[in-house]
Amino acid sequence: MIIRLSLALLGLTAAFACAPARAEPDRSCFARSLPAEVRDSRVDDVKFLLGWAFDVAAAHKPLAAGEEIDKASGLSDVPGFGGATDLSALRGRYRVIRAPLSAGTGYYGIELAALDENGDAEGLYLLNRLFRMPVLLQEPIGFATDIVTNGAMLFGGGTDAIEDLKRAADTAFVDAAAMRLPLLTVGQSQAGGEAQLQAAYLAATHPGRDSRVGFVTFNAARVNLSVRHLGLAPDAVEGINFVKDLDPGFGPHGILPNEIGLQVYIHPDGTGGVSAGDQSFFAAAAHPGEHLLNRFDHVSLAAALRDSLASLPSRCDRLASSP
Repeated sequence: MIIRLSLALLGLTAAFACAPARAEPDRSCFARSLPAEVRDSRVDDVKFLLGWAFDVAAAHKPLAAGEEIDKASGLSDVPGFGGATDLSALRGRYRVIRAPLSAGTGYYGIELAALDENGDAEGLYLLNRLFRMPVLLQEPIGFATDIVTNGAMLFGGGTDAIEDLKRAADTAFVDAAAMRLPLLTVGQSQAGGEAQLQAAYLAATHPGRDSRVGFVTFNAARVNLSVRHLGLAPDAVEGINFVKDLDPGFGPHGILPNEIGLQVYIHPDGTGGVSAGDQSFFAAAAHPGEHLLNRFDHVSLAAALRDSLASLPSRCDRLASSP
């Protein structure tokens, strides 16, 4: 495994070294085009909704279309050692669009509509289930499946779970188009890589789409090779990845740094910006907990995104508006 990983990294380095120089696209355009309420509050809501989605999957809680989710919807108890997600800080209300998307291959997603103050849908979110480490003892086969999925996404391979995550993206895209809503795919770590791959897949298969489609991820796994296998350059995929400076896995000083979308780096003091902090791999390795989703709980992602966009001169020729 280590030899394969080393060869893959060497191959990536050679590919970038031989590539012709070209203008770097403005990765902030997608974030700037999002509705203000997404930038100001929804980006913080989704970190809690991701934890809730994992709890629902672990507890095998049935969800029905039309069910509404708010700050009182958290579960009191879940299997495993992770603990239930506290939704008390959730600011918005959300509606379940359909039963969880799962075909038994290892992929699991929940499609939610964000509701405005009148109860009307204003955006669609596809939440991808988190890595099943906390339920290792309850779902050992599922845990092993997640490891295989991680490896396949890293090296550009395919599995049944990856095919199902693409089908889930198709389903959410059709729903978003029918409702004339923007679509955000969401995830953290492995699930973040899935969300970025879903956004890339939709960009590759629906190049003339009218709706806004992108991702919001947290410490997302590296999926560059998988994106290239779709015929896209990684910088052609739109979205926002919030990443901890000291994430030892996929952070800027980690083993496999994420490079897709606008990278908003979260510094140890909780502030954020488009430049990573002045740390080292060894500093990141000493903080493995920084990879976890709950390390974003007390960070204002809205403030980090606002500060990041303010620090960047916009080179966007045209900001697409949400339908």
